[in-house]
Amino acid sequence: MGMPTSLAQSLTTLSASKYYGALIFFGLLLLCLYASRNLLLGPRRVKLPGPSGLPLVGNLFQMRAGHARSLADWTKLYGGMFRLSLGEREAVIINTYADVNKTLIQQGAAFQSRPEFKLWHGAFSRALDPDAPTTIGTTKFSEQISKYRRLLTAQTSAAKLPSFNHFAARRYFRLVRLLADSAKSGVAHDLGFHFWTTTIGVSADILFGQRFGEDMTRLVADVNIKAFRQRSLATPVHDYIPLVATGEQLLLTLASPLRLILRPLGFSTWLDSVYEAEEHAKELRDAEVAYCKELLQDLHKRLDAGDPTPSQMGDIFRTIDDGTLTPNEELRLATTLTGSGMSGGTGLTWLAAHLAAHPEMQEKAFRAIEEEYGGEVPDPLDTDRVEYIKALGTEAGRYFASIRLGFPRETHEDVTVDGVLIPKGVLVVYNSYQINRDPQRYDSPEEFVPERWMDGHYGRTDVKQPKVGVPHLNHGAGRRVCMGVPNVNKLFYGNLVLLLHFFKLERAPLGDAARDAVFPKLRAVGEASLEMHPIDDQVSVCDPQALPLAAGIKLTVRDPQALARWLAEGHRELDQWERPNPTLNAFESMPSEIVDPGIRGHY
Repeated sequence: MGMPTSLAQSLTTLSASKYYGALIFFGLLLLCLYASRNLLLGPRRVKLPGPSGLPLVGNLFQMRAGHARSLADWTKLYGGMFRLSLGEREAVIINTYADVNKTLIQQGAAFQSRPEFKLWHGAFSRALDPDAPTTIGTTKFSEQISKYRRLLTAQTSAAKLPSFNHFAARRYFRLVRLLADSAKSGVAHDLGFHFWTTTIGVSADILFGQRFGEDMTRLVADVNIKAFRQRSLATPVHDYIPLVATGEQLLLTLASPLRLILRPLGFSTWLDSVYEAEEHAKELRDAEVAYCKELLQDLHKRLDAGDPTPSQMGDIFRTIDDGTLTPNEELRLATTLTGSGMSGGTGLTWLAAHLAAHPEMQEKAFRAIEEEYGGEVPDPLDTDRVEYIKALGTEAGRYFASIRLGFPRETHEDVTVDGVLIPKGVLVVYNSYQINRDPQRYDSPEEFVPERWMDGHYGRTDVKQPKVGVPHLNHGAGRRVCMGVPNVNKLFYGNLVLLLHFFKLERAPLGDAARDAVFPKLRAVGEASLEMHPIDDQVSVCDPQALPLAAGIKLTVRDPQALARWLAEGHRELDQWERPNPTLNAFESMPSEIVDPGIRGHY
């Protein structure tokens, strides 16, 4: 007679438990040995002061309390430059303008490389193809990177941007139409969708030289916002402790049987989170690669057919010999610029909610527009004409510092700063949130004061000074500074001047339907306070880009008749409807699948 089925199953389960138990035991043993090694031989190449950490993890878990506050507290104790131990990585944190000048600017060549992280460069960027390119801005320095930057700088300069005005003008019209619809509803809406799909939409339009429809615009904006979250500092742990990365990979390989064993013990939640994070990164990358490849193929077809429409990628292809760029190089350029409007959308979302709680600032902005334009609708393409609008945008970049820790650097070579050697390969982080509050650079740094950028002032209201250096560190400094700054500033101004000319803003709670429509949905985990505190009112204190929580804004049209006239005919005065054949209807030169049906009748 054979063994009873139930007994056989029990013995099988027992054997499996012993097997996996042995794996876990030896894993813990290796972990202890590794911890001892790290305790005795951990990285300590940089002789800078800094907080003490724990064996193996260093200061990793201390950062979990929030990047901005943790680093601000340490700055008070250790000064403008200090050292952190992040697992096996040693990091130098830069916290003042003076130290930015000593490092990123005066010795820029030594600080021009980028570190690599497992989640971003592995699970995300190379998840589908080991040879797939990362973006130019997240790649280690090389002569090839210099070549790419030269190509892109020519396309992102302030002098080049007017050739893309027709794309920006169309997006501005769409923005005002969306805002008018929100105002007509009579209830509060979160305006994140309005701003991100405008700024990222323009970036995608000018990159590929075509006007994208709503589905594609939403997809590109959603992917880019979520993809940026893969690049945080001090998280996930496996980016900093290779043994954890190895262990996680082993666990993921054995995921299905292990979950059955670990779930009753309460350990499966962690395993599930690791698995889901990897899968989410791959899904984002899959979507990004798919639409970039499709758009590049379409662009090549249009160029081969003789389409002269200006576009950043198209103009690059026109100026270099055929075949110079490989498909992977083309993809690298495309993924670098597709979401370049993201930080602008983030800053506008913060600022609009802040202004909605400060009617006095709105009124001052409206009067400034009226004074400059004599009651006429302002030209959103005439960037920086209204000084107060420009000052609001600059102060929003400083105060909210949407890119909190900048884009991490890595020393490209050994370098000495104030007598301290920083070896090649050390992670370097410029703490843009703290630098943007440097009391040596700004008076009343914790207050939102647009006037610090007006009437000859440059950062301080108590003294007038020349415009030297960048106004804030939201886009970096020195080598590897963000190439898209002119476009970000242009879009910020255009969105803001139209918003404040046509509408009054008032904070109000979101209803159920409006909360369901918050974009992206991850921001609907809560509603921001009226204060719009830069730290307390963000989605996550450890995100690399500070996404604000949802904020309800009720819009009131200042002059309904003037708005109706502009939507019907007034936008034509922008006179930016350039197209390959001027005898064609504005939409006949575009593929039908990328035209918004809801906008067709407005032209």
